[in-house]
Amino acid sequence: NWKLMFQYQVIHNHKYEQENFFNKKELGEILNLYGFMVSMGEWKDYAIFINKNVVGFNIYRKATENPLYQIIKNLNVKNKNEKFVLQDHSNTIIKKSSDLKNILETINKRKLKLIK
Repeated sequence: NWKLMFQYQVIHNHKYEQENFFNKKELGEILNLYGFMVSMGEWKDYAIFINKNVVGFNIYRKATENPLYQIIKNLNVKNKNEKFVLQDHSNTIIKKSSDLKNILETINKRKLKLIK
């Protein structure tokens, strides 16, 4: 039966199991922070970029500026501590981590300092 054969190939396809984007939980966490900062009037726009090795979420204060922050997920990382990277507007690496929550907490701490 061709339907059964097709299902078997999709389920056991190694490329299908390989990460190629933010997973649902990661994207949800990023969008929660983004939505909060938009409601505070701090952020105005975002962009997502994808290539073979990384996927990123750029955060903008204004659409015409360089990204304020870049949250980058390395898809083919050898060192687990470099899976997620946070960069600022000048592409300086602020933080590397194996956990996205650490990256988002760093942004939260920086933003709270600016708001106070």
